[in-house]
Amino acid sequence: MKKILFLSLIISLIIVSCTQQRQVVKSPLDGAWDLISYEQRHGDTIIMQLGKDFTGTEMKIWSGKYFNYVGQYKMADSTMNNYGGGTFTLVGNRYDEIKTYPTLGTVKLLLEIKNDTITQTWPVDDNGQVNKNDYYIQKLKRKQ
Repeated sequence: MKKILFLSLIISLIIVSCTQQRQVVKSPLDGAWDLISYEQRHGDTIIMQLGKDFTGTEMKIWSGKYFNYVGQYKMADSTMNNYGGGTFTLVGNRYDEIKTYPTLGTVKLLLEIKNDTITQTWPVDDNGQVNKNDYYIQKLKRKQ
């Protein structure tokens, strides 16, 4: 009787442990996002702007701790492919991309999420301050 009770307990534990699903905490970034605005600024002056100085598209995808992006831009007679990916950390509005391709490196950004729009501003220093001499503002909208 003790053996049957013991085996029943072991089998029950195995069944319960196999059927429990891990809870995955989703980031508010998870999903696919389309580029809707891109500016390069020097102070308050816009140096280059998507739709005015160049054209193109870009999509960025976040999943778990990973990100990647792919896009293509045209300016005058030249075309530039833009792509990359890696992992990221997000603490408050401080966002760091740890790029693993096509080049290695970390990019520090400020990130603001409002409803279905993300605003990314970079570069920032270790204190989250934007370099106002030369910086970028990029806005993305969640794909439907």
